[in-house]
Amino acid sequence: VDAARVRTFGRHSQSYHRFTTQETRKRVHDNLLAWYDVHHRKLPWRRDFHNPSPTKDENPGQRAYEVWVSEIMCQQTQVGTVIPYYNTWMTKWPTIADLAAADLEDVNKVWTGLGYYSRASRLHSGAQKVAKDFDGVLPSDPVVLEKEVPGIGRYTAGAIVSHAYNIPAELVDGNVIRVLSRLRAIGGDVKGPKVIDLHWQIAKELVHQERPGCFNQALMELGAVVCTPQNPRCGECPVQTSCRAYAEEAIGASQKRSTKGEEDEDHNDDCTLCLPETEVEGKDQGLVTQYPRKAAKKAPRDEECAVAILERVRSDPEGGESISEFLLVKRPGKGLLAGMWEFPTVEQDRLRSDHKDMTTPSTYHQRSESSRKYLVETLKLGWIKGCNDIQRRDLGSAQHLFSHIRKIYHAEWVLVKDPKEGNNEGERKKNSSANGPEIEWLTADALATAAIPTGINKTFQLLQKYKSEENSGGAKRKKTAESGGASGKDKKKARKADWAADISAFFKAPSK
Repeated sequence: VDAARVRTFGRHSQSYHRFTTQETRKRVHDNLLAWYDVHHRKLPWRRDFHNPSPTKDENPGQRAYEVWVSEIMCQQTQVGTVIPYYNTWMTKWPTIADLAAADLEDVNKVWTGLGYYSRASRLHSGAQKVAKDFDGVLPSDPVVLEKEVPGIGRYTAGAIVSHAYNIPAELVDGNVIRVLSRLRAIGGDVKGPKVIDLHWQIAKELVHQERPGCFNQALMELGAVVCTPQNPRCGECPVQTSCRAYAEEAIGASQKRSTKGEEDEDHNDDCTLCLPETEVEGKDQGLVTQYPRKAAKKAPRDEECAVAILERVRSDPEGGESISEFLLVKRPGKGLLAGMWEFPTVEQDRLRSDHKDMTTPSTYHQRSESSRKYLVETLKLGWIKGCNDIQRRDLGSAQHLFSHIRKIYHAEWVLVKDPKEGNNEGERKKNSSANGPEIEWLTADALATAAIPTGINKTFQLLQKYKSEENSGGAKRKKTAESGGASGKDKKKARKADWAADISAFFKAPSK
């Protein structure tokens, strides 16, 4: 293997991950561009723009707009899906001025089907910004682009500047990360800040000075069609002789990377980025596809919370059907499930604060007491204490797995019948107590279609299941009572007594 001479030791220097000589960079430039000029896909936004300099009739500003639209559309969306949308878009709004003058509703209609609709609104607002502040032409400075134009980040800025203005500017996306991590056998966690910075540094060092746009597109093209996540076509790769990952696989997994020669001899700066094999996610050790590497995921931690499904039932004064409503509370604007609506929920930190001696898992008594405090003291629902008919039921628990947390929702049903206060129309809709969270009362029908978190929805399903079983069990008990006399009634009374809870047990601190 040419550039990736490997010996048997696992230790290696930081320079193992760089293109440290002009010779190694030139080899990648020549081989990759020669391949790209022949094999590049014909895409409407490329327009076969392979000249080092724009032709006389080329309009770099218009070209920049076309690149911008295509790059935003291709984020999170496959190229084959994007092409008809791109053609429709450019027919409808061929210039930045046209897009800036468009109605946002029309923009969203054209975007329908591409998903992630915020991309469309950012394109629209960005066009208005460029039309107003830059005379309708996207700036050719990547720093200005990223700073001034909504929706343009470091990658998109580099793409616009290099593709349209032929100015050397690096870019890094998922395809580029995969190509560079394999070329230089970068074994650090691909999501780690230092590893991400290293990819940007390599991209900057490697970018072609005369044909930056074509070279950047060639890197992305290679990642898209040859150096794919699984089953890469290494036999067709134009830069195979510069690929350290391929060299490592060729000599066998047991003979790990560490070079000595033209690129890193006399270097003692051992690499600290690469992960030990025991900390790497996946089973492709020794193969090209082990790169880019991800750190092995840590097992999600358990986190419990107490959910009070507060239902109030009001009798119709005119003798009609009773009205049932459920209380929802809006979560804080930051953090997990920010701004979403849920049943009154006491999180684990507050449970532990309320009960200093609490063990995990918490007890029903502890959760119920914390829910009582939350409803009365935080949500200011003191009117519930004056109600004469309150019933409670432990519904059990539901679980929902987030990326790093296994959330355990302990659900309790709190049923309040004919409350004497809290019935005004304003409170049944939305309100918030002083310095407290926003709350809303919803009927069961409205709740069934409301956008509530999956975990909270699971607790509502527990309630629905319990009610269904109660109705079914109630019908059976009635039949038994009719045929068995007093014994059936006694059982029904005993069950009701077990189901109901005394008001003071819920709204007064429990005795020690």
